[in-house]
Amino acid sequence: MDTGHPQRHSHIFASTLLGGVFISLLAMNAKADEIGKKAIPPVSAARVTSAALNVDGAASRQNAAPPPLAGPVTPPPPPPGPIGVFGLDIPAPGKLVLSITPTFSNLSGIKMGTRTVWNEYIVSTVPFFLNPQQRVRIIPQNIAARTQIVGLNYGITQDLCVVLNAGMIEKSLEALVFKGTSGIQPLARNYPDTAGLTDFNLSGVYRVYHDDINRIQVSLGVSFPTGSNHAIFNNFVLPNGTASDIRAFYGMQLGTGTYDIMPGIVYAGYLGPWSWGVSYRGRFPLGPNPEGYAWDDIPQLKPWGGFTVNPKGYMWGDLHELNGWAGYSWIPGFTTTFRVSATMQGAIRGWDPEIHGPASPANPLFYGGQRVELFGGGTISGKFIGYENWTLGVEAGLPVYQNLNGPQIMKNWQAGMQLKVKI
Repeated sequence: MDTGHPQRHSHIFASTLLGGVFISLLAMNAKADEIGKKAIPPVSAARVTSAALNVDGAASRQNAAPPPLAGPVTPPPPPPGPIGVFGLDIPAPGKLVLSITPTFSNLSGIKMGTRTVWNEYIVSTVPFFLNPQQRVRIIPQNIAARTQIVGLNYGITQDLCVVLNAGMIEKSLEALVFKGTSGIQPLARNYPDTAGLTDFNLSGVYRVYHDDINRIQVSLGVSFPTGSNHAIFNNFVLPNGTASDIRAFYGMQLGTGTYDIMPGIVYAGYLGPWSWGVSYRGRFPLGPNPEGYAWDDIPQLKPWGGFTVNPKGYMWGDLHELNGWAGYSWIPGFTTTFRVSATMQGAIRGWDPEIHGPASPANPLFYGGQRVELFGGGTISGKFIGYENWTLGVEAGLPVYQNLNGPQIMKNWQAGMQLKVKI
C-alpha cells in the first residue's frame, strides 16, 4: 500500500488554508487604511511639530543620566537608658556631652544580716571594736547624703569615648549616745556633718559589637583619691559626757583614700518602642591607703583576742554592681524605665586607729553586704520646648532586700536627676 497519499493531501490542504488566511489579512489591511484616511482629519503642521518635540524630549529624558541616589538613611539613635547605669552613651566623634547629676539618699534603722534590730539590743550585746569587754555605746540613727556630680563625655571615634566624673558630697549624721559603759539609758544625740570633694574617676568606653538591635560596650576606669578620708566630727558628745573632736566614721568620710580600678560591661538592645539591657561594674582598690593599719590574719579578729597587723593602712571591700532594666518609649523623646540593681561589697580591710570610740560604725567589719533595689525613672528630650540638645532624666528607688555586715545602718531610698547638654 502506498502510504504517501494521505501525507501529500494534508500538505496541500495546509498550504491552501495558509494562502487563504494571508490573502484575507491583506484585504482587511487595505480596507482599514481606506477607512482611516476618511475618518482622520488632516493634522496641522504646528501639531506635528509639537508632537515631534515631545518625542524628542522624551527621548532626551530617557538618554539623560539618572539623578544621584540618596545616601543610606541614618537609623535613629537608641533610646536612653536609666540614669543610674554607666557606660551606655557614646557621643559622635568630636562631640562633648556635659551632665549634672544631683543624687539624694537616706539611711536609717539597723540590720544584722537580714534581721532588723533595736538600739537597746545592740548596746546590750554587741562588743566594742578592739575591746570585747565593753559594749557598743554609740549607734547611728539617720544618715542623709547629697551628691552633685559633673560629668564630661567626649567622643573620640564612632566606637570610643572618654568619661570624667567629679563632684561634691555632703553627709549628715544623727547619732544616739548611751550613757556610761553599760546599760540602756540614752545620754545625748550628735548631729555632725561632713562635706567636700568626692573621689573623681576617669574612664574609657568602647563599643565592641553593634547591629540594628543590639550593642555591647566595655569600660575601664580609675578612681583617684581626691576625696578626704580624714574628716572630723567637731564637739562630738561621748558616753562619759565629754565633747571632743574625733575623726569621722568610715562611712562618713568623703573619699576612700585609694586608687581603684573600675571595669564594666553593658549589653543593650531596642526594638520598636521597647528597650532593655544588663550591665556589670566593679570597683577594686589597688592597694590600701596610708591611714592606719592592715591585718594579715583576721578571722573575726580571732574572737576579739588579737591579730597581726602591719602599717599599710586600710581599704574598702571589693564592690560588684549588677543592673537589669527595661524601657518603653511612649513617643520619640520620652522614655520610661524600670531597673533592678544588685550590689555586693566586702567589709573594710584594715583599720584606722584614729577612728575609735565605742561606736558600731567605728568597726571596719560592720561594712559591706548585699542589697537589691528597684528603681523607676524617665527621660524627656528638650526638643518639646525648643532645646534639641538638652535631656532631663529622673530616677528613684528603694531596697527590697538587704543582708548587711552589722549591726549596720540600712538604706531607705535614693532619688536623683540628670541634666545633659550636647555641645
